[in-house]
Amino acid sequence: MPLRRTAVLALIFAAFVLTASPALAQRATVTDPAGDASGPGLDVVSATVRNRDHAIVARVRFDRAVRGDLIVSVDPRGDRGVRLVSEYRPHRTTRNYVVGGAFTRRVEGELRCGGFRVVWIADAEVARMRLPSRCLQDGNYGAVRFAVLTERGGDTDYAPETADGDIGVSGWIPRG
Repeated sequence: MPLRRTAVLALIFAAFVLTASPALAQRATVTDPAGDASGPGLDVVSATVRNRDHAIVARVRFDRAVRGDLIVSVDPRGDRGVRLVSEYRPHRTTRNYVVGGAFTRRVEGELRCGGFRVVWIADAEVARMRLPSRCLQDGNYGAVRFAVLTERGGDTDYAPETADGDIGVSGWIPRG
């Protein structure tokens, strides 16, 4: 009898462990309709943020990769976040930097963050931003949420959007 009970418990445990899907719990995606940008800048179509152990990775897709500024606000639970900024210029130098304070708690001034990288894949209308975890609360954070804003002289587009048309935030993304 104890052998059978042990075998049943082992099967239940294995089923639980094998069906758990931590990769899905570590990211969130928001979408935005193409063609809703208020000006000639970057029109956000979707954004996915992955909250990995060693980095936060944002992938933003656009209707077209044109000149404009991309800002991804990353907000950790219960603390001050950061804004990841890329001033995209297709045929000139693109400037990338990190600013203290998410949209929810703004702070002025750039932060030093060795290893912050932005890659624009213009043919695919995609920008990929990678923030090392040490650049957010010295790596001491858990779940994060995010919002995306594009500008070109003024706000052009954002995601997610609230029911009343304002900029919203994603759900919480566990770290993992």
